[in-house]
Amino acid sequence: MSKAVLVMDMPESCFGCNFLYCNADAGIDSCQAMKVSRIVDSETYEKPDWCPLRELPEKANHPAYCDNGRFDKGWNACLDEILK
Repeated sequence: MSKAVLVMDMPESCFGCNFLYCNADAGIDSCQAMKVSRIVDSETYEKPDWCPLRELPEKANHPAYCDNGRFDKGWNACLDEILK
């Protein structure tokens, strides 16, 4: 199966996340980014350990003798494309 990447602004908490589903009737807030919906702590809305969202890695800056900069150029170009 082919893979996909979703790029979005990283929310500060679950409360600002696009994947938060609020069910007012049941009084439950859940994360819909998981295969199996998980309950979110509606007291704090802090990002739980199981959250699948990850920040983008930093650009690479290895010494020139590592690989003549080829890895860094490819890695950094990929990050630049994502951030466009």
